[in-house]
Formats: sequence, structure tokens, C-alpha cells
Amino acid sequence: MVLVLLALALTGCAAREAGSATENTDRSGEPAAPETQRIRGEALVGKDGYGFTPCGSGQQRILTLSSQSRIFLDRFLESGGKLEFFLDAWVREKEGKLEVVAIERAYTEGPRCDSAPEAAQFVASGTEPFWSLRLSPTGWLLERPDSAPLQAVAAAEKTGSGYAWASASPKARVELTPGYCADGMADAASAWQARIELGDVRLTGCAHRGELPLP
Repeated sequence: MVLVLLALALTGCAAREAGSATENTDRSGEPAAPETQRIRGEALVGKDGYGFTPCGSGQQRILTLSSQSRIFLDRFLESGGKLEFFLDAWVREKEGKLEVVAIERAYTEGPRCDSAPEAAQFVASGTEPFWSLRLSPTGWLLERPDSAPLQAVAAAEKTGSGYAWASASPKARVELTPGYCADGMADAASAWQARIELGDVRLTGCAHRGELPLP
């Protein structure tokens, strides 16, 4: 009887140890991936890498970069002279540092932490001629200096790795595709390329995600 009780006790200990070992794993037995979150703040180029102070925090963090993010920043910084810039990116905690998984946009001139994220799915803009576009789940609003604001009803649809909005009145189509896009006039770069077809008018520019979820 004593041997049986001892065996049962050892079995229970082994089960508890196994449970604690798999506590932070998914059903496949692999460790759960750290949660990715969007974060904005001031980035600084240092001797040994990047420092980053998130909006709402006075603490500077060390940034590590995924290969995709490193390529983006290398292109953004290749002209030289940019030691400080605003960064809007997708990050996750990794070994006490912030790992940048993907960059939404980076710029030296524009809204900072005191500006709230846009209430849109995407915000796009272009130059020569100047225009700006806000895209939502129900349609889009186009603004140009020499024209009245133009609004259209159109649902967003997934098109490969991008998104499109097609409207009947006015007859127009907006396409956003992922890809590095630089606006030299604003010293900015973002992760989406924008194209608008509005009658005979063709507009191109850059875009970034707002705070509304995508379809």
C-alpha cells in the first residue's frame, strides 16, 4: 500500500511539472508568439543602434529591427542627416527590448504624440498636385486645394495583398498596395502606395493605416 501511495504522489508531481512547462505554449507545443502592437513615438539614431521613446512615456527603449524594418529604415535614412524622427510601427516585446516587426511610417515633419491617430482605415496623400484622402469602411473623402471635397460611398475589398475601393458616383477607383513609398517634399516614408483613378484624372501617392480595423 505504501508503495502504491508513493507511486501516485510521484505521478502527480510529474503532471504538475509538465503542466507548468507547457503553460506558455500553444496547442502545437510551440511557445506562444509575443503579441504585436502598434506604437508611435520619437526615434533617435545612436552609435550602436536606435533609441525610442513611446508616446505617453518618458522612458527611452532600445529598438531591435526585423530584416523588413531594417530595409525600410535604411532607405529612409540613406540621404543622411536624419538623427531624430517620428516612428509609427508594429512592435513586440523581446528580451527586454522592443522588436520592430513592421514600420507603418517614419517622418521628420508632421504630427507628433500630441496628435491622435486618424479615425480611418487608411490615410493617403500626394503631391504635384496636392491631394489627401481618408478611407473608411463605408467610402472615402478626397480633398484637393483647387476643388470642392469629393465624397463617395464604396466598401473596401481585399485585392491580393492590398485593398481597393470602387465607387459608381463618382465613378472612381482607389487602390492601395503594400510597398515602400517616399514623399521627399515632407521628408517622410510609409508602407503603402496609393493610386486613384477618377475619370481622366490619375493621382499617385503614399498611404498609412489609421486606427480603424481592416476588412
